[in-house]
Amino acid sequence: MTSSFSAGRFWLTVMLPFGVGYFVTLIFRTVNAVLAHPLQTDLGINNAQLGLISAMFMLGTAAAQLPLGVLLDMWGARRTQALFFCAGAAGIFLFGIASDATLLAIGRAILGVGVAGGLMAAFKAIADRVDPDDIPFYNGIIMACGGLGVLAASVPAKLFEVEFGWRALCIALAVLTLLTALLIVASGRDKAPAKSQASGFAAQLEGLKMVYSSRDFWSVAPLLGIANGGFIAIQGLWAGPWLQHVEGRDPIHAAHYLFIIGVATTVSMLAGGPLARLSRRIDIPLSTIAAICIAIHIGVQILIVTGIAEGTTVIWIAYGFFGQVVLVYYAVIAQRFGAALAGRAVTAANVLVFFYAFVAQTVFGLILHLWPQSDSHPELGYRIAFATLIVVEVIAFAAFVVQALAGRRGERAADKSA
Repeated sequence: MTSSFSAGRFWLTVMLPFGVGYFVTLIFRTVNAVLAHPLQTDLGINNAQLGLISAMFMLGTAAAQLPLGVLLDMWGARRTQALFFCAGAAGIFLFGIASDATLLAIGRAILGVGVAGGLMAAFKAIADRVDPDDIPFYNGIIMACGGLGVLAASVPAKLFEVEFGWRALCIALAVLTLLTALLIVASGRDKAPAKSQASGFAAQLEGLKMVYSSRDFWSVAPLLGIANGGFIAIQGLWAGPWLQHVEGRDPIHAAHYLFIIGVATTVSMLAGGPLARLSRRIDIPLSTIAAICIAIHIGVQILIVTGIAEGTTVIWIAYGFFGQVVLVYYAVIAQRFGAALAGRAVTAANVLVFFYAFVAQTVFGLILHLWPQSDSHPELGYRIAFATLIVVEVIAFAAFVVQALAGRRGERAADKSA
């Protein structure tokens, strides 16, 4: 942390407002898991429409990432985040008053753009203020705030929806988003950019080009995109219908399981700092430790899809915990590119995450929609859709391992020649 910026002031003006911002962001990302049932019953939305409507949030977020990264490094995290959140409030308000699938999709897309910087702005604000070795710890705190948003989007959101209706829930969230924007912009000022950062829009784009042409970026970003994007697709929408239609739970009971997944997710988000310290202590790269956790998560998903551990609370806890560990790759990327490029580097990775989440969420719904309605085992469609995402993740993981092994062999060869 910079010497001119006290610890207390840092927590009050950076961690608190940006933590609230990510809390709100994660509510929006996951709340459709409990809104799926009322949307389908109230507006007659089918599975294909539901998947596309929800996924438009991911597409909007992905589309906003590159301009977001440039703005974060040019304007700073506060002004950028506050402006985007105002757009997000408009998006959820439109969603709340929508009467057909088209307006619902447009509202979700605008909302996705509006909260696109929920995590990235926080990462940028932290990278501007703390030493690189401390980034994973503070990033983990912010992500834990997001985990609380996942919890709020489960049982509390469901109870509010049952009592007041899904439209009232959306309006309340719009008000919360505007208040959060006000908190962020009023809580302090951004750190002045370095002279190398203040050289104009063209220079910012050149920095983005450097990120996308870097082998360091491509060594971890694809696995991050597919592993995290697939998890977002399931947790943010299809976990709720899965619990109801495959495991036979009623909507309230399913919301309780979403809450359990959210608790596990929150704990996992706090694991970034300890994992980074463990990495330094045992001299194993943080990216390798995260890859091991992804391998465990793949195994957990296979147990869920095959029905071997179906209905057990422990397996869903493991699903939520290991599904989020991959987020430490954001810290790895920020460390590799430094504060000057941190905004563009993490948002460049986020493009991959949310574009894949859009594809995964849409394809899942399309498979369900195309599954024969007369089939005596409709849950088989859910299993095939989920298994499809697992296969893609396994391919990405295998490619990561092959690339890592090739890199190590190259390093050994270079050492011998030296």
